[in-house]
Amino acid sequence: MTDAAIPVTEAAVERFVEAYLTSLGADIRKDGCRWMVSLPPDAETNLDPDGATLVVTNNPDDVGEDDISLSPESKFLEQLLDEAADRSPLGSLSFTGEAVDIRLPPWLEASSVEVRQQSFTPYYDRRALCVLFRVGIETVSEYQSEELRAVAIDLNGHESRPRLAQTYLKISEAGVKEIEASPVPESDAVADALDAARETVEEDVGPTVKDIRERATRAAGRELGDYRKYAQQRNEELDVEIEQLNERIKEATERIEAANEQGERVEALRQRKELRRERDDLRSERDDLREEIEAGFPKRRQEIRDRHALTVRLEPVACAVVSYERGELSVTLKADEETINASFPYAIGVGVTDNQHCDRCGEALSEENPLAIAGTQLVGTTCCD
Repeated sequence: MTDAAIPVTEAAVERFVEAYLTSLGADIRKDGCRWMVSLPPDAETNLDPDGATLVVTNNPDDVGEDDISLSPESKFLEQLLDEAADRSPLGSLSFTGEAVDIRLPPWLEASSVEVRQQSFTPYYDRRALCVLFRVGIETVSEYQSEELRAVAIDLNGHESRPRLAQTYLKISEAGVKEIEASPVPESDAVADALDAARETVEEDVGPTVKDIRERATRAAGRELGDYRKYAQQRNEELDVEIEQLNERIKEATERIEAANEQGERVEALRQRKELRRERDDLRSERDDLREEIEAGFPKRRQEIRDRHALTVRLEPVACAVVSYERGELSVTLKADEETINASFPYAIGVGVTDNQHCDRCGEALSEENPLAIAGTQLVGTTCCD
């Protein structure tokens, strides 16, 4: 599957924050790592960066009291992403051959064949819903990841368009200004596509979630096993300590019976009382511990389960209905002394839409089996060249 995700790195944070504040109408003046932000009075936001200075940093603790830190771990970014997820404004984009570069397929990019000329002829438009999700996966104990993941869903058949999602992600990441965005009204088709997009993200992150859950389960099992060993060991220690106290209590009783002086007897009585109280406390601890062992450590088990529980957040932070042209890509290819013209079905932002095969044997062309020219035939380098 085509990768359409970026980790929430410092660079991604800068691009996303700038794009979001700009969408609110903010004016941002940059002076190195310091951003001075001005918002219009009617900006639709609950944040208050107006007149503030954002400081791009990898250490939020180094930022002054009157400044706002801008980093993957900053509170401001958390608030901004939460607000973006709540708003998730629906926009409209148009991908055309003039605005988006032609995307050659892997089997041609990896080939030694030279592309002498290329041109795209649009035939009709298709529409897809592109959604930028904030994906957060964490356990309290040991794991945390944040990324922005794009999904594209065709509005007609609700098929996933991963290569279109990758293009949308790159545009969102880079903040391309040439592609104009405008709001569009929501509809049942968009709502259905958004549901399909969420299901696609869930499927995409499913293996990661499964792996982390298994690791968390193993970690919880080890922790419970360690506690079980500790409990057994502590139970044995308590038996020994209680037996030692019984011996000392017996000795104190013998001193009481043998005492000839009142002061000596009173001191022995006081010591025996303290030893009995200490023994009773240890017996109570041992009884509680044995009850916990017999029950299987329910409280400790719950604490460990909570500590290793997995939390997955999938929140849409931006949505756009993308209109993209479909048509034909014509290329002139040259290898050694041979030149050939070829055409392939193509969609802007997606690339060549059909799988291509070797003209001789029918083997699929790919990055591992790139294109070669044999006379008038397009063949695979690995299978038939």
